[in-house]
Amino acid sequence: MARVLVADDEEGIRSFIGEVLEGEGHEVALAADGQAALARLEQEGFHLLVTDLKMPRLDGMTLLRKAKAAHPELEVIVLTAHGTIEGAVEAMRHGAFDYLQKPIKSPTELRLLVARALERRGLHDRLA
Repeated sequence: MARVLVADDEEGIRSFIGEVLEGEGHEVALAADGQAALARLEQEGFHLLVTDLKMPRLDGMTLLRKAKAAHPELEVIVLTAHGTIEGAVEAMRHGAFDYLQKPIKSPTELRLLVARALERRGLHDRLA
């Protein structure tokens, strides 16, 4: 399956996402903030990044921009409890696959969104 990096400063949310995705057979790495996530991205290969927007040390929007600049093929799903239309537009403009509002309504919602992102990633890989 896929290698997924989850970056969120809320341990409960980070663990929840990790457990759901591991249950789908994905290999999941967890990062407690944007700086830790960026370090993991520089050292390891991932297919998907799931990141919160509001985090200490390095916010999710900066992480998104840096991750996509270094790894354009990386799919990114942005999570936030502070969602706005402007934030969604900015995230998409910087290459996010999708923008998900917290709280996540159900594990099914997360599974479907991740499956769609990875499906697009697979299509990109076949065309490259």
